[in-house]
Amino acid sequence: MKQKKTPSTMQIAATVSAMGFEIFSFIIIGALGGSYLDGRFQTKHLWLPICAVAGFLFGIISCFYTLKSLIKEDDQ
Repeated sequence: MKQKKTPSTMQIAATVSAMGFEIFSFIIIGALGGSYLDGRFQTKHLWLPICAVAGFLFGIISCFYTLKSLIKEDDQ
């Protein structure tokens, strides 16, 4: 039976940093896209919050897959 390999402290720190950057970058990209759509379609502030929240949700999903890959890597 294989003994589970625990991730190193640096690997955990790098994963947490990557997750924070993923969420931040998706929110910023969503907000920029929403701002562009508001300017393009003259909708005041309709698309900015919608796209920012969508970016947050995509960031959370991306973090889930990042954690999943870390856990999968440890099982091998």
